[in-house]
Amino acid sequence: MNAKANRLRDYFQEKGITVFGTAPASALGAEPPGFRPADLLPGARALVCIGLPVPRGIFLSGEKALRLYWRTANIYYRQIDALLLQAARLLEETAETAVPVFG
Repeated sequence: MNAKANRLRDYFQEKGITVFGTAPASALGAEPPGFRPADLLPGARALVCIGLPVPRGIFLSGEKALRLYWRTANIYYRQIDALLLQAARLLEETAETAVPVFG
C-alpha cells in the first residue's frame, strides 16, 4: 500500500469506516460505456471503495425491518457521501484529481 492509500486508510479508520479497499481503475474497464472509471474521470488510475456494515438486528426486527433498513441506508448514504467528498479533497492535496461517486 502506498502513502496515499495509507493516508486514506488512516482517515477512514478515524471516521469508523470498517470496510475500505483500493483497486486499479482497469478492474472496471470491461463495464458498459458510462460505467467505467474513465467515463467519469478521464485518465482515472485507481478506485477507492468504502462501506459500513448494517447491524444484523435491523434485518431481524420483524415487520419493521424494511422501514428500519431504509432509515439506516439514508443515514449511511449521507455519511458515506460526506466522507467521500473529504477523501477526494485529501487526494487532491497530493496533486491528484479525484471525483467521488455516490451510489
